[in-house]
Amino acid sequence: MIDREELHQIVDKLPEDKLPRMRDFFRHLFDEDEFEVNEKTKKEIDQARERVENGDYVTLDELLKESRDV
Repeated sequence: MIDREELHQIVDKLPEDKLPRMRDFFRHLFDEDEFEVNEKTKKEIDQARERVENGDYVTLDELLKESRDV
């Protein structure tokens, strides 16, 4: 099981250009009502939810593997 320290180490190893993508990923783990969400972001969230419903997604394990392969 992954703990906070391991997760911090993974994030610390990410290249700077990957940080916005990870920020977005982590933000989506929370209820979007906790963040200010503009119309563009709401549309992107709706599109992402639709992709998930259609089976077009990656698992957390796949995402973490991809970030390690960078």
